[in-house]
Amino acid sequence: MHHVTASALVFDNDGMANETPKQRGFLYRIMDFHRVVQVFERKELHFAHPSTWDDPYEKFIKHPRSHALFAQCWTRAYSSDAMWRIYSPHGLGVRISTTEEKLNAAGRAFATKQKFKWRSKDVDYYKLADFKTKTQELANDLKAGFTIKRAADALYMKRDAFEHEVEWRATLYCPDAREQKAGLALPVDPHDLIRNILLDPRAPQELVDAFIHYFKDKLGFKGQVKRSALYASPKPIEIADLDEL
Repeated sequence: MHHVTASALVFDNDGMANETPKQRGFLYRIMDFHRVVQVFERKELHFAHPSTWDDPYEKFIKHPRSHALFAQCWTRAYSSDAMWRIYSPHGLGVRISTTEEKLNAAGRAFATKQKFKWRSKDVDYYKLADFKTKTQELANDLKAGFTIKRAADALYMKRDAFEHEVEWRATLYCPDAREQKAGLALPVDPHDLIRNILLDPRAPQELVDAFIHYFKDKLGFKGQVKRSALYASPKPIEIADLDEL
């Protein structure tokens, strides 16, 4: 992967401007500050059961192994006003970044040890009519011959109303699960997994300073921590007041 030399650009863009998010291979997740602290203190990522998600269409298909699937959502969008406003509504959010390679390595190692199954890929977006058609096709396939691989496909289809998320999703299947749980913990080394930390662009400087101090001095994070430059004021362009044509 390629990196530009200017430190601000390396941090905010994570790659060359002519590379697509998928080509860069970087992943981002905006979380509450205390959730990020928990990742460091507990050394784990929380994979949620889809029943806890807001979108009802992600719970559209129910099958005998629904209770045994857990997932976590990341985005490829490195700079998104919409994502900050949705996932950091009070300006206290923190964006962590990692790579597909690192997250897949942690997930596959855990899945192998626990005899689980791991899948990760980009989410596909469809217009509502096409989404319903795809969902019905999937349901028909499962009725004809159930496989967990095909059942998990339902977690990688979303309506185009969510396209702004540019979502990449990781899924764990736990074949020995007997009852539904709210979530599952994936063990990780946060200092190895997390590349850098970006703070909400709307956060006041006092809060930014406090967060930086906590991540650097309290948790010992060696990567870069800074506020997003999304709302940084550019140098104004001044126009002379001339009445001439």
